[in-house]
Amino acid sequence: MEKFYTTQGALNENLEEETISYRCFIGVQGNICLKDVTFENCVFKNVDFDNICFEGVDFINVIFENCDLSNKNFNERLIKKVIFKNSKLAGVYFIDCFIKDSVFDGVSARYINMSSAKINNLKLVDSDFSEGSFIELKVKNLELNNVNFSNSEIINSDLKGVDFSSCNIEFVKFDLKSVYGIIIDRFQSVELVNLLGVIVK
Repeated sequence: MEKFYTTQGALNENLEEETISYRCFIGVQGNICLKDVTFENCVFKNVDFDNICFEGVDFINVIFENCDLSNKNFNERLIKKVIFKNSKLAGVYFIDCFIKDSVFDGVSARYINMSSAKINNLKLVDSDFSEGSFIELKVKNLELNNVNFSNSEIINSDLKGVDFSSCNIEFVKFDLKSVYGIIIDRFQSVELVNLLGVIVK
């Protein structure tokens, strides 16, 4: 993440630029539909996006801190050098999204859907991704640290070399392709054997 300086801005009807750069958005914003814009080198703090819709919006070198992005749609968009910190992302869609050089830190992201996402250098830390959908992920360099994936679907994804040993994988629905080559600890191995329907005498 590059360092940058921002001036305070507001999300309203006057934002008509194709690229919105070097702005800091804090607190309550207006009701608006953001369409076909790119946010670059911006910061969002304490913003509730409940009344803000996205349509064709990309984020490059952006920080979301203490924001509520629940149920937002990032499908088929670019998320590059983005930090989601201490934010709510419940039910967010990242389907067929390109996520590169980004961090999810301390987020609550139950029911998140990252199916068909292309991931390149992503870090998930101290976060809740329970009951999420991770189907047909294309992964290159995924780092996990204390992530809750309980009751999620992780299917048809190439996760070879990804270390799940610090994560909660209780009741995760895995298939054989997705578990091939992943790293787990010995306690998780019992859970994984049960998930795969193997009976140990």
